Amino acid sequence: MSVYTNDALIEGVRRDDVLAWLSEPKNHVKILEGAWDGLKENGPGNYELQCNSKPRAREIKYSFERVDEEHGGRRVHVGLEGRHVNGKLQYSLRTMKPSTNTLVTLHVDLYGNGYLLMVAEKLGLRERLDKAFATMVENARREILAAKK
Repeated sequence: MSVYTNDALIEGVRRDDVLAWLSEPKNHVKILEGAWDGLKENGPGNYELQCNSKPRAREIKYSFERVDEEHGGRRVHVGLEGRHVNGKLQYSLRTMKPSTNTLVTLHVDLYGNGYLLMVAEKLGLRERLDKAFATMVENARREILAAKK
């Protein structure tokens, strides 16, 4: 299993407002635009992402699944499916000080054939995914701030 994590601090926006924005499947296209080499929308919250990495380009399906408010946490769950990139993505939200600030953590767990995933990551997939996930969390921060104005 491989793990990817990225954070973004959203200043001046409360956690519940961030959760409300992320809970709308139609908003996820704004997070994905510019992070990937290609993007095709198959309906609100369902996308095909083009990832041009070595040794070959791959397509990843991004599917909005659910909002989780259990145990006092705030999370939005997304499924990922593709060649050597099957897994789960979640946006976790934490209130920061002052309470009008929210930390968004994008966390990805990739599963599958560990050896093949390791080889693909060493050949360039990890670098490409790192860049895409970092861009996604920054896009989310920017779009949420813009929506609050």
